[in-house]
Amino acid sequence: MTDNVHLRRRRSAAVAALATATMLLAACGGGSFEDKAATTTAPAGGRDSQQDNQQDNQQDGFSAEAVQLGEDLLGQFDLQPSEIDELEAGCLGSSLIDALGDADAQDLLTVEDPTTEQLDALEASFDACVSGTTLAPTVTALFFGELPGSPTPDQSVVSCVAGEIDGTTGQLITGLSQSGSSGGLPTEFLATLDICVPEQVVADLFVDELTADGSFDNVQATCIAETVAPDLSISVLAEAGQSDSLPPDVQKLIEDATLACIAGG
Repeated sequence: MTDNVHLRRRRSAAVAALATATMLLAACGGGSFEDKAATTTAPAGGRDSQQDNQQDNQQDGFSAEAVQLGEDLLGQFDLQPSEIDELEAGCLGSSLIDALGDADAQDLLTVEDPTTEQLDALEASFDACVSGTTLAPTVTALFFGELPGSPTPDQSVVSCVAGEIDGTTGQLITGLSQSGSSGGLPTEFLATLDICVPEQVVADLFVDELTADGSFDNVQATCIAETVAPDLSISVLAEAGQSDSLPPDVQKLIEDATLACIAGG
């Protein structure tokens, strides 16, 4: 194996490509989620079904006002009316009204900078009332939508995310919102992505970066990416992207993979 100038140049290109990919991953879920969660104003008047379901809602122990508040809040997370469970909505709205009072609870629909008390109530209410299954499609699509090409996540990934965030949906929401200003991903979400996002997603992202400037053909890029991906995780990539540098062990991993994949090519 000859480590010539051309080989070293392409090895450096591979390291640079991964650095770009990590920055893309680190930025996922920053401002986009915060814009939806904190600044979107819910449509006035609610849904047409509110009056039809008012009696049933009250029989479930939740006032129509509480149900409407919960539905409007959930609607801010790109959930369609048919995707919102009325029991979850009623539980959410009722919990917030109990914790904050009606005025401060309703204020969550429009406020851009919630108070600590509002965030604490929002977190506790979502944790107690909103299932992982309800929010998983939104938060998973958020991450995948920020990746190059906006790939559609497999249903198995969505189901995995649902199971991982169940019981901690409030922690996830407040974590994403508070991390928005820094452009990063909260630790809780990164841990979920590490478990649920297949290594092929990381590999595909790396292939796109490696082939973008012509340094590698698709066969070489695929070899490098598939060699590296099993030893990387979303959290490692995000951390590298936020620090704008690659850890020495990751850089060596890329260099070794590049040498192995393009030797003799």
